Amino acid sequence: MINSKKLLFQIKYSLAFSLIYTISLFPVSFIKMTFGKTFYFLTYQIFKYRYGVIIQNLSRALPDKSYGEIKIIARNYYKHLSDITIEILKLCSIRQNQLEDRMKIQNPDLLQRYCSRNENVIILLGHYGNWEYLNIVPALLPGIKMNAIYKPLSSPVMEKIFCRVRSRFGMNLITVKEAPRYLIQQKNSAQLTFFISDQYPGKNAKHESNFMHQSTLTFTGAEKLAKFTNAVVLYAEISKSAENKWAVIFHPITEHAAETRIQEITSSFNKKLQSTIEEEPAYWLWSHKRWK
Repeated sequence: MINSKKLLFQIKYSLAFSLIYTISLFPVSFIKMTFGKTFYFLTYQIFKYRYGVIIQNLSRALPDKSYGEIKIIARNYYKHLSDITIEILKLCSIRQNQLEDRMKIQNPDLLQRYCSRNENVIILLGHYGNWEYLNIVPALLPGIKMNAIYKPLSSPVMEKIFCRVRSRFGMNLITVKEAPRYLIQQKNSAQLTFFISDQYPGKNAKHESNFMHQSTLTFTGAEKLAKFTNAVVLYAEISKSAENKWAVIFHPITEHAAETRIQEITSSFNKKLQSTIEEEPAYWLWSHKRWK
């Protein structure tokens, strides 16, 4: 007997993915001129998507900016949100060589050197730029095992679509709940593991640090795992070029996580991410409720 729930889910998934995939086949320029402009108009001009959250976050995080400057950054953020939505949409069908042209690794030798020494490497990053483009890294550095830690989406249909897109070029996806056991079991093998570490950790979080000029509850799971496995820890700094392409450069935080002080890794990451954000603030995810 056919399970009706599974059948209904498969129908919803197939329809949703087919629609997204079909749209993604159009050239980026065409999608930006149609969907992109419409998305920007609706989110910024009509519905003011989380406008209050964005303005409040910007005002608190960038105290030296005037209200006029904050409004300009907010407008540029909506344009950026439109652009990365299209870029993520395009990931459904983009060819490997096209994505390689859109995301450059500026110092791949650093990653190769650590892996040649059979090091376990944890890479911390924020919701900055187009972090989803880092899914091309396994294709750029073949032969190196790579993992991405992620939080499952509430929608099962979108969860399956995102997992399919994120793993297209060889990235091994691990849920937040699965991460501790997996990384501890694999701590002696050469691999790279990406952690997005600037998300809100929940109201029961015990650790705070100064981030973006204010007291901030801090996600410490990545640091704890790094210390337990004595991993090398890097920061992935994403930037945008004049040609509207993305690049990533990796900065060492520590080569021996077990020897660091409590919250030393997290504090270093926060400082590096804050420096990146302050350089080009419109590219961070200001619409999420980081401070509650």
